[in-house]
Amino acid sequence: MSGCEHQISGSKEKIWLPYYYEGRDRGLKPHPFCTECGLIKNLSSDRPRSIGYFMNVIAELGERYKIAQVQTRLIVLEMEKQSMDDRFGIDRQQQERLFIEITTRILNVPARAVSELVR
Repeated sequence: MSGCEHQISGSKEKIWLPYYYEGRDRGLKPHPFCTECGLIKNLSSDRPRSIGYFMNVIAELGERYKIAQVQTRLIVLEMEKQSMDDRFGIDRQQQERLFIEITTRILNVPARAVSELVR
């Protein structure tokens, strides 16, 4: 995704886009954007989680399934590669879908087992 440090646009330079709160459309709202990469900041109530949250999910999966340390490292590397910690341009749903896809691919566990722990 983006390896940008995200320089937020000024208060007068915003883009009017739809605003969602708890999954419902709430009209238009000015959204700041990054002046370096052009990514628009997510203003929804669906804030992304930290990488630490997902590491705790992996630890709990380790109690249910046998997970090697190498597999955990591969998941972390893939999460970093996909910029899952970029709170600027990803929302929680996208982050959870991406985590489930990465985890099921690397650990070969059912997606349902991962999604039960994520939500």
